[in-house]
Amino acid sequence: MKLIYINTKLPTLFKFIIFISFIELFFTFLFNLFGYWSFQIIPYIRLITLFATTFFFLKNEYINIRLFDLSTKINTENILTLLWLIFSIIGFFVGIINGNPILYLFTDLIYILFGYLLYRIFLSNPSLLSELKDGLTSQQEKHFSNIIVLMAIISFFFHTELPSFLVVFTLIQSLFFYNKKKYILCFCFLTPFLLQLINSNRALIIVFIMLLFFAYAQNKFSKKNIKTLLLIAIVICCFFLYFVDDILFIIIKSLSNQPILSARLNQIVLIFNGKANWNSPTMLSLKQRLDEVNMVIEFWLSSPLKFLFGGGMGATIEGYLFKDASVTGAAILGKSAVHNIHVLPFAFIFRYGFLGVLLFFLLMNNLFKYFLYILLSENSIYKTMIIFQFSWILYSIPAASYLWTCPLFWITLAYISNEKTRTDS
Repeated sequence: MKLIYINTKLPTLFKFIIFISFIELFFTFLFNLFGYWSFQIIPYIRLITLFATTFFFLKNEYINIRLFDLSTKINTENILTLLWLIFSIIGFFVGIINGNPILYLFTDLIYILFGYLLYRIFLSNPSLLSELKDGLTSQQEKHFSNIIVLMAIISFFFHTELPSFLVVFTLIQSLFFYNKKKYILCFCFLTPFLLQLINSNRALIIVFIMLLFFAYAQNKFSKKNIKTLLLIAIVICCFFLYFVDDILFIIIKSLSNQPILSARLNQIVLIFNGKANWNSPTMLSLKQRLDEVNMVIEFWLSSPLKFLFGGGMGATIEGYLFKDASVTGAAILGKSAVHNIHVLPFAFIFRYGFLGVLLFFLLMNNLFKYFLYILLSENSIYKTMIIFQFSWILYSIPAASYLWTCPLFWITLAYISNEKTRTDS
């Protein structure tokens, strides 16, 4: 079946975003129709996304032998992706030695190999970068926004969640058009988030708050007064921490008819007040993450080899004591082999050991540099890629596996690397 939107004149990146979003939305609806929901279907949706992405780039003839050349460009994006690839190959053999489950052993490696392949596709095809050099035309902007609004409405009426990467990307597009003073388009791209607000997780709300900060603070500072910015940020944080109880109390009261969102905010109130009962159902998801962190630290420090190399690709932990059904229910191999570690630095440590600490440090280095660039640079498509990278890393800190299984993460990383090389030459 030929999809109409593939024949539009949108740049390849935007065609891909639309294509893969429709694929994920359709199969999510299909799984829901047969009684499978939320975390249960995530591993299967990711595999479908992988195959659909392969189809898209094969169809457009972007996969060729040049992709397997190692890049000699020196920038933090290239260093990150190359080290990630090397560490993953090492981790694959560590996983074999440790006897990790074959399914997870191969899927862990495939996601990184595939991510690196996507990175190389966009790195080795200058035409893909030049498509976005001047941004979208007014007609392309309207066309893209119409499709996004249509998907958001379909998702809302069929009670099917949109892909997380799409909601984050459209939030960033909303900021982009806010900066251009195109407020109708700004609202259009805000629609997916607004329609899914009541079911939004903590990570998405944090990203939204961060983008509000960028909308206010960007272009108000320069390299000369960056110290002033940091001082203002500290004062704002202190002010927020002092009044957080009152602020959240008002918000929770106003959301009394939205139990999911108000419950998540209530968790924050309990933690700040030091009244969190970690055995209560209210704190279940956060308690799950703490349990995983403790198990990973115990595993990591149990031997010198585990400290250096971790558990390798496909490493799992026993989840018999876990009470969070969303975690055990999503484990394809059952409670005896829970594969997903939520908190990003500990997910890296569990699979790569000390090598994972290096990867996390490179990511955090990028996060800090992107933060400064966003505040000090002018509005552009390139800046949009930077903001997506920043936002997606931030989004993935409490939900690690979203980071490397998202095709758009690798693609925007390549755009940033390409642009750095172009401007340096």
